[in-house]
Amino acid sequence: MAIDRGASATGERVTTTAPVPPMVGLALRAAVAQMLVMTVATAVTYLLQDTLRDASITAHAAATGQTIAAVRESSFAPFGFFRVALTMLATYVPLALVLVAMVRVGARWALYTLTALVAMSAVVQLVLGTTPGTPLVLMLLAAVSVALHGLTLLLLWHPANRRYFQNAHSGHWARVVDED
Repeated sequence: MAIDRGASATGERVTTTAPVPPMVGLALRAAVAQMLVMTVATAVTYLLQDTLRDASITAHAAATGQTIAAVRESSFAPFGFFRVALTMLATYVPLALVLVAMVRVGARWALYTLTALVAMSAVVQLVLGTTPGTPLVLMLLAAVSVALHGLTLLLLWHPANRRYFQNAHSGHWARVVDED
């Protein structure tokens, strides 16, 4: 993170680089690892579309007391798991990558926003990973994803990072310099 210290006696801009704390670096690596797990889960969801559709039909039949054949002939439309997974991936990854970059330079607002994004994604992964009929591989990927979300949150909010986010200039791109 470069911090603008103003002009030196020779008129040159002086910047210093504050090191990123190890816990913040680990948290950001965990966030990127979670994005990779989410990508794999989306690919697996694509490969298991038929299995997921059959599981959804079976669960609906059990809940309504109908036979599976009756559910297949009815107007029941199975949930589009792949479309949801792809939408989540296409929304989450770009947002998270921008926030990771901003957290890396010490932007406190990005810390709060990344925390909310990671927490909401963890809840969605937990719910989708534990729905009835979910294949074991997707349950395991959801469990790994939720664990990485938790690790990211724990590392981001580690007490050792508090000073980094308090001292880092979190608005340097909008800084107004008073030139007298």
